[in-house]
Amino acid sequence: MDASLYELVEKILWGVSFIAIGGALTVMFFLVFAPSILGSKTIHTQIDKLLHQSEKTNEQLKQIIQHLKKKEDSQKEP
Repeated sequence: MDASLYELVEKILWGVSFIAIGGALTVMFFLVFAPSILGSKTIHTQIDKLLHQSEKTNEQLKQIIQHLKKKEDSQKEP
């Protein structure tokens, strides 16, 4: 084969290796930052806040029910 053909193949392999390395870095970057890019981390945080708020609301409703039962019982006694 001709020496220039070897040089051409070498340049092609050199360029392809840079593309492969760049692609691998891109995939790693996406996998690391995918939750924040896709918004799943934000959604998860909002769901946690909503769950916490609903638990607080349930506790307050239980306290209201207990208070109303005590008031009802105290009104029945006299």
